[in-house]
Amino acid sequence: MVAIRKQKNKAYILLESLVALATLVTICSLILSAVDAGRRRQAWELEQQEVLNLAQMAVQTGQDNLALNGVTVQVQRTADKIIVFHEGKEVLSVVKK
Repeated sequence: MVAIRKQKNKAYILLESLVALATLVTICSLILSAVDAGRRRQAWELEQQEVLNLAQMAVQTGQDNLALNGVTVQVQRTADKIIVFHEGKEVLSVVKK
């Protein structure tokens, strides 16, 4: 009878250890996924900043197309407005009043 009681205690300890390990793994995976999402967002924001900086350079230098660091912008000018595109999407539009 003593041997069975010791085995039950060991089984409960093992079960508690597995539950604690599963909890730790869950917490770590949540933290790592949050860090990954933060890094992806930061990379996106840096890319957008690079596009805006390049758009400003293109407008200031009077160029219609400008490429730098793998980023390309196109500038369309009319008499009353300037539109800047990046990858076919409008990034910036300025209208003269």
